[in-house]
Amino acid sequence: MVRGPATLVQTRATLAPPEKHTELAAVMTVSTLQFLGGLVLLLIGGRLLVSASVDAATRLRVSPLVVGLTLVAWGTSAPEVALNLISAYKGRGDLALGNVVGANICNMALVLGLCALIKPLAVQERLINVEIWLNAVLLVAMATLGLILGFTWWKAAIMLGLFCVYSLWAIIAAMLASAAAPTPAAADTLGPDPTDTPKLLTWPIISLFFAVGLGMLSFGGLFASDGASGIALALGVPAAIVGVTIVSIGTTLPEMVTGVMAVRKGQTDLAIGNVVGSCLFNAGFIFGVTGLIAPPVADSSFTIPLAYMGLLAFALVPISRSFNKTVSRLEGGLLLASYVGFLVLSASRVGG
Repeated sequence: MVRGPATLVQTRATLAPPEKHTELAAVMTVSTLQFLGGLVLLLIGGRLLVSASVDAATRLRVSPLVVGLTLVAWGTSAPEVALNLISAYKGRGDLALGNVVGANICNMALVLGLCALIKPLAVQERLINVEIWLNAVLLVAMATLGLILGFTWWKAAIMLGLFCVYSLWAIIAAMLASAAAPTPAAADTLGPDPTDTPKLLTWPIISLFFAVGLGMLSFGGLFASDGASGIALALGVPAAIVGVTIVSIGTTLPEMVTGVMAVRKGQTDLAIGNVVGSCLFNAGFIFGVTGLIAPPVADSSFTIPLAYMGLLAFALVPISRSFNKTVSRLEGGLLLASYVGFLVLSASRVGG
């Protein structure tokens, strides 16, 4: 019978070297399979939610930018929601915080950089004046709390409240604009889902996709959280590092797939809205809720990730205004290069 990660930690000191290696290999195998299985469920569940969200928004005649900032961003961030809520309930606040920080880094450096390399991304004035500034405020505030002031439940509640107020305003404004437009074209509505077939889903299928997607996310989050925790224990790596790197890359795959396919279909509004909206959702809703459940403690392993996240959020302000308000291929390449450097630095810290 394979022992759990907790048993492994308790018996490390008494195991002979051959037994120790066998135990580590067994736990690593089980934990890795558990994490990968959970990740598959998270990705499929998130994909179902994205399809349902986009088709519902198309039928409601909502603009592509707003869809990217809200429904698609929330749908593609669903894996992070499931994983982090379960991690928080299980007392793994460091894993939850690491995943939020890592997911934001992946969105701004990896996903945005990759999308800009494929095709320069024009940035709408609304995004420059509202969401990018709000993203900078929330993420810099989150970095400051982690590095200097510390996290508490009421600080998480403030961030959650700010996100809820913004989301309510964005949705109401979009619905009013759509209702006032005489035609779908005038409302600047979203075209076919770039990750799906042109035929729209019916309302019953949309409801089914939402239900099945949420179920898969719940089980996937449970498996991925347990698997990631087991991997960290077996390797002797802080859970925060695992959350910032391996887990965050895995849970950000929906944003990457949606963004790349949207750009290839010419829907750059959806791509950039998805990136910024996901960051807002991660910092405002996911961190807000998990911080209420189990406020994390940011130890020294979070210093570089938090600082890098805050720097990226601040850098998006001038990036969005440069090159005639376009995220250029040069800027996309620099974002990707900075992410590679971050991964190398994180790996060297673990090795050291």
